[in-house]
Amino acid sequence: MLLDLLINFSILFTFAVLSYWPFQATSRVHIPYPKLHPVLIGILAGITGLILMQTGVRISDSMFVDSRHVMIVISGILGGPIAPIVSGIIIGISRMGMQDMSHVSMLAGYNAMTMGLVIGFVSMKYRMTFRNAPYYFAYATVQTAGLIAYLSLELSLTFVYVLYFVIFSVISFFVLLAVLDELQNHFTKMREFEKLSETDYLTGLYNNRKFSQLIEQSKELHDTFSLLTIDIDHFKRVNDAYGHSAGDEILKELANRIQPLINRYDGIIARNGGEELVVFLPDAPGSVGLDVAEKVRSRIARSPYHIENERDINITVSIGVSTYPDNGNSIQELYQCADCALLEAKHLGRNRVVHYVNKRSV
Repeated sequence: MLLDLLINFSILFTFAVLSYWPFQATSRVHIPYPKLHPVLIGILAGITGLILMQTGVRISDSMFVDSRHVMIVISGILGGPIAPIVSGIIIGISRMGMQDMSHVSMLAGYNAMTMGLVIGFVSMKYRMTFRNAPYYFAYATVQTAGLIAYLSLELSLTFVYVLYFVIFSVISFFVLLAVLDELQNHFTKMREFEKLSETDYLTGLYNNRKFSQLIEQSKELHDTFSLLTIDIDHFKRVNDAYGHSAGDEILKELANRIQPLINRYDGIIARNGGEELVVFLPDAPGSVGLDVAEKVRSRIARSPYHIENERDINITVSIGVSTYPDNGNSIQELYQCADCALLEAKHLGRNRVVHYVNKRSV
């Protein structure tokens, strides 16, 4: 009996962890159609339940116990309200079909389906988390233990199996919950580290390394696009007059003002180092690149920047624009062209936009 319980737990543990990992390690594993993930998790949990029933501890010709109810609860943590409904239905119908749809099979099947439906609908209002999952587990265990007690009385079996079931269920659930909780913390930290490696610590924008990766990937998907290099005019004077902390505040506010505008064009913005920002605009020919760059320039110049404990100051930017494939076929060439246009914008008096192709300033 102990060996059967250990086998049952090992199956439960293996399937739960393998179902959890691909849906959390999203940076390494891509599963398409995210809206269908809860259904997929429910199906995986249902299949796990079938295997658990095949390896359950038999206590009579028509009755056996296993940890299928734990799998239904765990699916609610991993996949939300839909998953326990799906897994409960799969497990319930499968259990009914066992042993020629006997009285015991029908009751056990109804138990699984009722459990999945109740957990699913209740968790629609009270979302299941690692913290409140024990309450859902307590409900599932009490309901199933009650059914086992009723059938034990009906079949003249000892009630000790009810105790064994409760002890096994509690140990299985809380060990599995602790492991999944630790995995969640691990994946959360991994995502934080990945974000730190991809973003600029000050502005929260992408860093140059991540920006280069994204535009290399995007270049293959678009026939044309524009690259903008944005540089704050006389930024050294701001740092000298108000201090580097004031300069940092201006950079953060600058990023906050530009980001919504760039998002409207499905663009990507990054800090290129110092006071320079760079923008990638997909499907944007030169005329569109010029138009967006002018909107950025005017938005920045329109309102003064408030520095804590100091007066408001006016900030302007110069912007250079280059376009693929007119100005080059490689990212390096486009960077060089945009930088040349930026230098010309500064040479023409700053606070203006210049495109490399026709050196037209705005």
